Amino acid sequence: MKKNKGPLFKLKRVLQKQATKTQQNLTFILVGFAMSLLGIALVMGGQYMVSDPLHREIVALIGIIIITISCILALIGYISLSILRIFYVITSDTPDDDEKK
Repeated sequence: MKKNKGPLFKLKRVLQKQATKTQQNLTFILVGFAMSLLGIALVMGGQYMVSDPLHREIVALIGIIIITISCILALIGYISLSILRIFYVITSDTPDDDEKK
């Protein structure tokens, strides 16, 4: 019997593979957290350390962009650790150890 190799099947395999990369997903969360602290430091530090109003706004904009990217990165890590792990357990094709015996 021929297996379905359509785009949904490929997406399912990619999501299952990402769910098993626990260390990478945790790294996404931690890097996102560190980047968000950097972005917050840019926004707050730029307010007091930069004297020119235009440069102050540019530094704040860069900080907000970094915060946005870091939130997305942390969200990807969180979703991969929680929701994709549940998805992996539900859609896994391999039988459990109890069923093998």
